[in-house]
Amino acid sequence: MGEKRRSVIFLSAAILLIVFAAFTVTGCSAEGKGSALASSFEFYDEEAFVKEMATPGDNKILFAEGGNSAFSAIVYPYGLTEDSDVSRDDAELQGAVEYLENTLKTITGAQFYTLSNSDITEGEKAVVLSIDEACGAEKGGYRLQISDDGINISAVSEEGLTAGIYSFLEDELGCMFVSPEYDYIPSLPTVYLEKKDKTVSPSIKWRYVYCDEADVLSDENGDSLYGNYWYSKLRLNGAGTKDWYAWVHTSFTYISPEEYFDEHPEYFSLNNGKRTYKQGPVSGQLCWTNEDVYRIISEKVLQEMRENPDIHIWDISQMDTWESRGKGCECDNCKAIDEREGSQIGSILTFINRLAAEVKEEFPDNYISTLAYNYSDKPPANLRPADNVIIKLCLMPGDCASSYANPDSDKAQKAHDLIESWGKVADNIVIWDYNIDFHNYMMPFPILDNLKENNDFYIDNNVYGIFHQMSADKGGDFAELNSYIFTKLMWDRNTDVSAVFNKYLSVYYKEAAPYIAEYYELMTENLAKSGDKLYIYAKPYQYITSYLSPSALDDYLDIFEKAEQAVQGDEELLSRVELAEKGVLFAKADQFSADMKGRREALEKFVAICEKNGIDSLIEGESNGDELAIFYKNTDAEIKAMPAIIIGMMLGSALIVAALIAAGLSIYCKIKYKTFKIKVLFDRKKETA
Repeated sequence: MGEKRRSVIFLSAAILLIVFAAFTVTGCSAEGKGSALASSFEFYDEEAFVKEMATPGDNKILFAEGGNSAFSAIVYPYGLTEDSDVSRDDAELQGAVEYLENTLKTITGAQFYTLSNSDITEGEKAVVLSIDEACGAEKGGYRLQISDDGINISAVSEEGLTAGIYSFLEDELGCMFVSPEYDYIPSLPTVYLEKKDKTVSPSIKWRYVYCDEADVLSDENGDSLYGNYWYSKLRLNGAGTKDWYAWVHTSFTYISPEEYFDEHPEYFSLNNGKRTYKQGPVSGQLCWTNEDVYRIISEKVLQEMRENPDIHIWDISQMDTWESRGKGCECDNCKAIDEREGSQIGSILTFINRLAAEVKEEFPDNYISTLAYNYSDKPPANLRPADNVIIKLCLMPGDCASSYANPDSDKAQKAHDLIESWGKVADNIVIWDYNIDFHNYMMPFPILDNLKENNDFYIDNNVYGIFHQMSADKGGDFAELNSYIFTKLMWDRNTDVSAVFNKYLSVYYKEAAPYIAEYYELMTENLAKSGDKLYIYAKPYQYITSYLSPSALDDYLDIFEKAEQAVQGDEELLSRVELAEKGVLFAKADQFSADMKGRREALEKFVAICEKNGIDSLIEGESNGDELAIFYKNTDAEIKAMPAIIIGMMLGSALIVAALIAAGLSIYCKIKYKTFKIKVLFDRKKETA
């Protein structure tokens, strides 16, 4: 048999085996563990909490009883206003004060009212909210004092006071801000509060969860909507890239190719001996050592700072690239710095430090930020970022299934090394953390079990800010649950994540909570057994022998059927369960398999859930129109074509088997013939002898 023919047959057989495995695989055989969070699920004991709050004690004060409160006045120094021109901090604080008043009424049944300082009666007990530079709290934190004489929440800024109000409701009164649409507010007919005087500072000073659900919304005119929104309740002080003049990939906004390249190609990066602002499918860069480039950018930045005195951070950073594509300028000057520093951050940071020094002379409270990303992520050997420079360290591509403190994959090890090495040289680091599959927003993505360990690792390595990037569009996998746990850990590194997880599932999913926990545990266990990693640009089919195998998906769907049965009759709870299920439905519909009926049912239900909840984006940055309709059309066509595909596979299999048999017979005959020839020759030689 010819080598070419033999290769075709063996390759066809291999493909057939792979396809067969895709239809029948049950998942995973390696050792693994499930979700430590989900496996320890217990219902939150609301009755025990109500009983505890109603129990008096020597170190407690009576806050409310029988629909009355001795602390019914809420003293707010500024007064409430309908003015739409207030600052974001003022708007958020005003929203928090209004929310406090309404929520205390809901919790206790008592009437509360808001007063200004001038209206309070001397000796009147009240909940006093104040901006006090002498309160002892750090910026962004607060001080809480509970005594027989009153309850005082004070801070040095509006931001800190807003955080103090929401923390008081959560930590002292048991509220939980579960999602943008739902707040858990307990009913407490009798409330005793422990006396205390505590000062609280956030573990992470700058906190931002980038997903549609937890971000700053805009109205139909594009104007930001602040006030009483979910991100404010979660104490995300960086939502909407607050205090940043521009966020990222900004260098071409200062020196655009359209304006400058034709006359000044020397302003742009030298790559392969040619000045360019494009490197194949990714962007080119600036020439960071060109004096005119520095002059133009510094003049523009300083002018922008003069025009925007309330903003304090300006970003000057490289244009976007891919993990394995794109690099910096290779001119002699840039190259010399980069080679000396052992990293292409060298020429960028030299530019940034120079600009930061000039900025500091006129604006001592302002910062310059830049990226450590892809080709520039390695820290420099000798340079150190100035004290008014912020390094946004991107953990690209990362491994979302791994701990970065104790890495168990190459990608996780890279993240670990970057965090440790940058933590030794930079004072101001914002971790850019990736927490979703950007090619498949809906794909199940179990990431919760490593969050606390990673959060601690960031804090222990000099990180003051975290940017958790999830889906920019509505509907990412477990967006609300992930966001809530992210924010609790960033606020307090000592958060009991297991207790938060249990309470969240209990109050949000209620009777369905144990099944959501079971699903999360089984999914995490299947992933761990497989040894696979979670990559931010993966496809569901890549996990077809892992946690998204056909049998695993069917197991998850069985669990969700039980969850839905547990909340039948409650449309709101059923809708929440369906939103949790949509990831499994997406994976089931998307994956190529012979289960045509199952894929069809999953497709129809997935699309219905998305349409019901206004979810229409499935992929980051996709601009092909109606993504949901396109997904339905393509998947529908694939399911309809499946009978023909199966027949083709069967015929192909028969042909392959026939070819293998023929090949085997051919080889057998050749061996028999050669054996016969050898025997004849041997007999002749024997006769001659």
